[in-house]
Amino acid sequence: MVDHVVLNAFKRFDQDGSGCISREELGTVLQSLNPDDWDSERIDELLAEADSSGDGKLQIQEFLKWIFAEDPKSVGLGLGVVGDFSYVISGCSRADINGVYVQQGKFCSHRPVFFCAANKYFLFYWKAREQWQIHKRPAGKSCARLKTSGAPHLEAGWQVWKKKERSLRCAFLPEPEMTCSLPPALSVEEQIAKAPKAMFVKEYGTFLKDSKELFGGRPLYYNEVFKMWMMYVEKFLYWKLSYDKDDDAGTEISGKTKGYSPDLATWSKDGLMMDVFAFDPDATLNAQVPEGWKDPDFPHSSESLGQRFADEECEWVRALALSSSPVLFNKAEPTDACQGQLGDTWLIAAIAAVAEYPNYLKEKIFITKEAAADGKYELQLFDWKSTKTWKTIQVDDYLPCVPRKGKAPFQHTMFADLSDGEMYVPLLEKAFAKLFGSYQELHYGTTPMAFAALTGCTMVQRFGAYLENVRALTKSSGGKSLWQVTGRGGLTVRAQCDPKSTKIGTLARKAVFEELDRNCYRIMFKKIEGEGAESGWINYYTAGEKVAERSTKIQWGSIVHSVGDSFKKEDIKLLESDMWIKLMEADKSNSLIVVNFEFRGANPQGRPLYGTRPDGLMPRHAYTVLQAVEIPGEVWEDPTRMVCLRNPWGRCEWKGPWKDEGEEWKKNPKLAVELKSGKKTDGVFWMAWDDFEWCADTLTIVPTEIPVKRGQHEDGEDAGED
Repeated sequence: MVDHVVLNAFKRFDQDGSGCISREELGTVLQSLNPDDWDSERIDELLAEADSSGDGKLQIQEFLKWIFAEDPKSVGLGLGVVGDFSYVISGCSRADINGVYVQQGKFCSHRPVFFCAANKYFLFYWKAREQWQIHKRPAGKSCARLKTSGAPHLEAGWQVWKKKERSLRCAFLPEPEMTCSLPPALSVEEQIAKAPKAMFVKEYGTFLKDSKELFGGRPLYYNEVFKMWMMYVEKFLYWKLSYDKDDDAGTEISGKTKGYSPDLATWSKDGLMMDVFAFDPDATLNAQVPEGWKDPDFPHSSESLGQRFADEECEWVRALALSSSPVLFNKAEPTDACQGQLGDTWLIAAIAAVAEYPNYLKEKIFITKEAAADGKYELQLFDWKSTKTWKTIQVDDYLPCVPRKGKAPFQHTMFADLSDGEMYVPLLEKAFAKLFGSYQELHYGTTPMAFAALTGCTMVQRFGAYLENVRALTKSSGGKSLWQVTGRGGLTVRAQCDPKSTKIGTLARKAVFEELDRNCYRIMFKKIEGEGAESGWINYYTAGEKVAERSTKIQWGSIVHSVGDSFKKEDIKLLESDMWIKLMEADKSNSLIVVNFEFRGANPQGRPLYGTRPDGLMPRHAYTVLQAVEIPGEVWEDPTRMVCLRNPWGRCEWKGPWKDEGEEWKKNPKLAVELKSGKKTDGVFWMAWDDFEWCADTLTIVPTEIPVKRGQHEDGEDAGED
């Protein structure tokens, strides 16, 4: 009787009769039961927990284990615990690809993503090509690939992107010795003995293993400089950094894991992945690089750093010594720009935005085109402040670095870092520091200043509600966001933001409500009129369909001014024309466009919260606008307006409607094809215009004369990268 019931349940999921349950079939049934309970992320998590074979489907045996499991986390490979499962890549002729890849709290093509902290590569499944790939980001490109839709440890036949023999060209070539395997099962004693001798955390430095003491059944690590511990909290299943062994919270904590080593966990801070990896403290450090040319006009002293850094220890190190394979340019792209401890987000974001244009920085800004053995580089920047002409600037390749204390795996810069050995970003930052007078002076710039120096365009147009008097005018209803329910059956109301929290009623169709708070797809509301619950949390998209419409409209403010000029509040005028039309015109004219988003939330003292917002966006951070697209009648009766953006950090994307692989794309496949939603690199995402303009704070448009089209970093078919 039980077998018959279970078999019927399996057949209900297995709609095509293939003998296994695909991710699409699983999602269809679960969302038909209750779409509020089963969003895309929860379905992916459930499949990862139950899929013991790792092929992205549920066979009958896996289905039975899932149905009858007392603890869902005990099913299959343990993928439900982030950081507790890993693959070992070995035997590759490209040594930088080999390593331990640990599961992350993210998915690509609805399959778990794995990350190797030591070499900063991702292992992920790419559904469009039915293959596993290894690359710097979970995107279309790959430097290694395995043609299979099953689990990578069950198949052979890896190919790697490398140079052909007797040729300067690269191609995917067979790697017969390369394997992907599960790590061997070890006893507790063997795991402890195998734990690395040292861990490195970029923000804190080196933690050395205590050879005698354990904590929480795991090795204990200590940082002599910060007097800080790295230890395991067994009852919460995470590693922590703490000044106090008895403090369960700690200064930083990892994702959940049962791993014996801290690098087998995932670490993040403000939505950004932290560099935490193991190394051998007895291994040879960077190779010696001979002395190079030293710029007498920008000395290696506190004078060039600025008063703010006068008391900090600093060691000036040649950029050539900071990487095993240093180059000036490899393939300049936005994610190369990584900010250090200097408050120059405005500059780093501008560099990332200009890097959207292929070869512009190399051809226009850098007079020196290749890595210089003597370390002498010439660049040109537009001096908008004084001479109003292009100015040649010489810099050496000595960069301010944090001194090594104790044993460390490498030396790292105080400010902009090298990305994959490319030196152009920190050298360009140094040129700006010389132009401004010191590194400290880079705290006080604006993105239009950087755009002017990089393009020669000194006029800027700003839009938005970035001043108090405009904010009051641009958001009607006293700044309130009013909505109306459009879903036919009304909306389920829950007590908390958690979609699994208690149901407290419904909100009827045509009911009007005020948005009080928001977290991705969910809105905290207060009813204004209509039938239903007075307050609670609802979804404004359900199963890929929009079920509530915002009735409040935004009136944008605008001002045109010269870079560096101050302006008064009364100079800002309300924009009479449609802001969407302005954005479309700027996109077609190939202008540089960046947007900053508002703060969301406040601490108990009433000050705005910093860091990543709950919806994945980062306030006080410039995003590049790549496209503004209007497709009439594709989704609803009204034209579909969509905006494509890129975070220059390559991470922290929008988590709301139309996020990568969100249910909206599945519900509207024609739109997905039209916008090529599945082929964006990490850091690129789409937003509906309605969400974009309500979240936006300031939109800045700088007209340019850059001759190539923006956003040419798309991933082609089977593209590789050396």
